[in-house]
Amino acid sequence: MSKEKAVVGVFSYLDDLISAVRATQKAEREYRVYSPVRNHELEDLTSPGKSPVRFVTMTGALLGITGGFSLAILCSLDWPMRVSAKDVVSIPGFVVIGYECTILFGAIFTLLALFHFCRLPDVLRKVGYDPRFSDDKFGLVVACGSPEVEGVASMMRGAGAEEVEVRDAL
Repeated sequence: MSKEKAVVGVFSYLDDLISAVRATQKAEREYRVYSPVRNHELEDLTSPGKSPVRFVTMTGALLGITGGFSLAILCSLDWPMRVSAKDVVSIPGFVVIGYECTILFGAIFTLLALFHFCRLPDVLRKVGYDPRFSDDKFGLVVACGSPEVEGVASMMRGAGAEEVEVRDAL
């Protein structure tokens, strides 16, 4: 939130929150939504794009398979152990380590990407967060300048907000 004030609206009903989010989007204001439950309509409204985590997972998996095969091949070249007429670098024997490194690196990169894109851990509480938003209420926090505060607050009340509070955005 980059403005000087934050208007916090507390909603009991999802439909009221969705109408307030649409009005906020129409006014092209910066906002943040808090919800105690997952809802596809709200998710599609607030973030219509696909998650970039899948690209990070693929990158981790490709690095894992490359690293796994490289580790096995380089170790076999450094300490060659010839068994009958088999090659020192025998790809079918290295599939297991390549597969396991693919899974390991893909999982680690996915976890790190989730932490990054979800902004976890959240050491400092966000402006406008209320513990009720994790329990049974929906929240909408809209950033605005001082002259626009009353218009945003009246828009939230008109959409069905139970409480509207103005806070400094820091």
